[in-house]
Amino acid sequence: MRILVIALAFLVVGCGAIPGLGADGKKHDQLVKYAQCLRQQGVNASDPPAGEDGFNLDARGVPKDKLEAALKTCKQYAPKEEPPSAEDLDRMRKTAACLRKNGVEASDPTAAEPGIRVGSPPPGKDIDAIMAACQKEVGE
Repeated sequence: MRILVIALAFLVVGCGAIPGLGADGKKHDQLVKYAQCLRQQGVNASDPPAGEDGFNLDARGVPKDKLEAALKTCKQYAPKEEPPSAEDLDRMRKTAACLRKNGVEASDPTAAEPGIRVGSPPPGKDIDAIMAACQKEVGE
């Protein structure tokens, strides 16, 4: 099971992937509806590629209150996640520590709230590059 580092409900700034429900047609269609709904609310979310179980979300520049409103409006289409394993949770905590080491505010995930709240990167730094480096360091 792949648990993604950034959970939508707590995304403040940045972008990440939204976990899916699997690649079958019905579940894929649900993810497409979710992405479409988010776009209608002004949040940049790409449709998942055919056969994929996730999609990209870019919330940079979206005010926190607007993002939270979009998530609430589109909740009916949101994917349901299984709780993370202890191994996944440990990996997410290591990723949060790596983000902080690189100057990005990042909360530690818990079993109840497995996402990482991510703040803005330091001036002149790219959040995508920092996230990619941390995922490589942690082994995701």
